[in-house]
Amino acid sequence: MVVLDTNIIIDHLRLQEAAQQSELEYLTSKYPDAKLGLSVISIQELFEGKSTKNARKLAALYKIIKPLLVLECDTKIAKRAGELARDTSVAITFADAAIAATALEHNSQLATLNTKHFSHIAKLRLAKLQQSLLLF
Repeated sequence: MVVLDTNIIIDHLRLQEAAQQSELEYLTSKYPDAKLGLSVISIQELFEGKSTKNARKLAALYKIIKPLLVLECDTKIAKRAGELARDTSVAITFADAAIAATALEHNSQLATLNTKHFSHIAKLRLAKLQQSLLLF
């Protein structure tokens, strides 16, 4: 399985409007038999966006996330996220710690456009993307 960071979905929504290939499309072609997962924390981050007030953009978001396996945040993931935040030498946000912990607990790669936020986490495997953009 490949766990998607929130920015992979945002990238897809933006590039879909521009008729360009997104990292999500690249990942589905690179890993045709792999399940793509999305942390429930990413769902929250996506719905924090003001664009979800627009009916057309909200429908596009639902269309993208519907086939994905939504990964709930359970006690094991919460514990691991807390340990990551506690033990890392680089500050990490609550959301990033939870998303990284989700990938680790599911023994999955993490696909992100923001490798800077995750590259310091031991044992976390980052998926290779077509473009290694840093968004933030």
